Amino acid sequence: MIAKWLVSLCTLALLVAPVQANSDNKRVLFVGNSFSFYSNGIHNHYANLIRADDSWQAGEHRVRLLTLSGGYIHETGRLLNSYLSSGDDDWDIVVLQGHSTEPVSKDKSERFELVMERMISSLKERKIRPVLFMTWGYQGDADMGAALQRAYEKVGKANDTLVVPVGAAFAVASHQYPDISLLVPDVRGVSSSDDDAELTYRRDVKHPSVAGTYLAACVFYASLHQRSPEGNLFHADLDPDTALKLQQLSWQVVSAYFGFTADKSTAG
Repeated sequence: MIAKWLVSLCTLALLVAPVQANSDNKRVLFVGNSFSFYSNGIHNHYANLIRADDSWQAGEHRVRLLTLSGGYIHETGRLLNSYLSSGDDDWDIVVLQGHSTEPVSKDKSERFELVMERMISSLKERKIRPVLFMTWGYQGDADMGAALQRAYEKVGKANDTLVVPVGAAFAVASHQYPDISLLVPDVRGVSSSDDDAELTYRRDVKHPSVAGTYLAACVFYASLHQRSPEGNLFHADLDPDTALKLQQLSWQVVSAYFGFTADKSTAG
């Protein structure tokens, strides 16, 4: 099953070169919204994967998260500009993650592309490498996921900017491992009766569970370091079998997406 899905993921392969494994990419700032900060934050999972492979260098590595709940890219862009202008601008990579719907919204997609172009240009002027965080479709909406992939790839290609295929990995995982819940529902309210009270949930299930954030971090690890996280000792409190499946899947997706030919094992 996974081979069928991987074939469709290679549309951008080699069009934008991935970050070289031996390049200076130790200082990474993630910028986004709740898709990035849910479940203890992608930055913590990503940093823990590096620490667990025994390659973290104190004083050299730095990973942080800058987010605004529900933020659109023009809002987080203002936040980022203010933050960098304050003097904390010593970053090798800044990861840009947009609102879940704006890249595919008829009313907002044009603004998304324009703001992304400006942010990417500004980062490059600062000698910081921009990287795009491809997000995922809502639960049960494969068409949304595919549209998001196309939207992020369009921006990446137009601006010669790396796209990390997190959303593509979510799409594959939802078919390969439907028993692993990558998303969690949000509470809408309470439905009460004379005998009982129950929580009700919002219709759109979109925020990442611990497994979802862990998978996203594994995809970033595989993409930025060009090696598989398989065997990494950090499991984010997932059971070892689940963590291993997500580690393996992340490398399968990333290696297919970028055209990596060798299976590069995790360091440690």
